[in-house]
Amino acid sequence: MSISSPPTVLDGRLFATIPEVAGILGYDERTIRRGIRDGQIPATQVGATYRVPVAWIRAQALVDTPSGSAA
Repeated sequence: MSISSPPTVLDGRLFATIPEVAGILGYDERTIRRGIRDGQIPATQVGATYRVPVAWIRAQALVDTPSGSAA
């Protein structure tokens, strides 16, 4: 079994909307907005909205939860 990448709706795109990011990563939209505001999530402002790089989303979707130090 292989790890799948984020939904194909993002294939060929460079950026995703906040609702898309929230759905893919499993967080509330307010949490995503807070991460952008605090500088933890890279984003580009387009008018009154923000777009998050798909490459960053893919990297986050493939990261396992930390299980301690790699010693």
